[in-house]
Amino acid sequence: MKKDENREYRVLLTNGKVVYFTFRELRGFVISPNVLFLCAIVLVVMTSGHPVLFPTLPDVNARLFYWVLGIFLYVLLVLPWSQLALNIWERFVSIPMPLAIVTVPFVAGITVLMEFLPETFGSLVPARSGSSNWFGFAKNITVAHLTEMIAFLWLLPLSRNAQKEISVSEAAEDAAQFIRIAGRTLPLNSVACVRNEEHYLVVKTTMGTLRLRARMNDLLIQVSDDDGIQTHRSFWVSVDEALELRGSTILTRSGYVIPVSRYRIKAVRAWCKRHGKPH
Repeated sequence: MKKDENREYRVLLTNGKVVYFTFRELRGFVISPNVLFLCAIVLVVMTSGHPVLFPTLPDVNARLFYWVLGIFLYVLLVLPWSQLALNIWERFVSIPMPLAIVTVPFVAGITVLMEFLPETFGSLVPARSGSSNWFGFAKNITVAHLTEMIAFLWLLPLSRNAQKEISVSEAAEDAAQFIRIAGRTLPLNSVACVRNEEHYLVVKTTMGTLRLRARMNDLLIQVSDDDGIQTHRSFWVSVDEALELRGSTILTRSGYVIPVSRYRIKAVRAWCKRHGKPH
């Protein structure tokens, strides 16, 4: 389960954008204040709507009960459902899974469940004046999908930026500094060198090699000149890992050869001089 939580998934939004996330990240995001506030807005809008839009829910109390219960079930079950759907999808299909395919059966299932509540619990739950028709299903699915789009397009980036700022602040204050890359927290003193590889960072640590979906800038904003140096647009090496500057390369303790670009050679030479390394 922990391995699945750290696995990166892809979802295709209706506007054509692909969103990447892990379920460890998504778990914290679903119960974040921003998402809960968005759910509260949806609840207010839908329970105060005109009765013509809710022919099977005759009064405000009934609308409030069913929407509160529906949103609660959605928040409770959306993670296990999404993980199951994405695992099945990626087993047979290589392209990102459209968000609508995740949403439609899930919300339709919750809607059907609401239909059977009066029959199951009788007078314990508010009555419905009739069964939902296609319009009711379409309305619920549309509301859920629009809410998910808002969450992925606007709230998730805000959450990630806030988390990044917190991580950088904590790392600066903590004597044993940590860095956070693509949802993974790593001790800075365990990071030997980092190589950029398209949309990924290959991070070589004392514990092994990690391949994380991130940018070089995600690392650079968390480290200082005393921690290491960027020798090339695609390479960074720690101060403990670097042994000496030889020509246009840096030799390392682990045997890796780190290239130095001609535009950074003077800065790297000066850095080696400050840290007492042969140059």
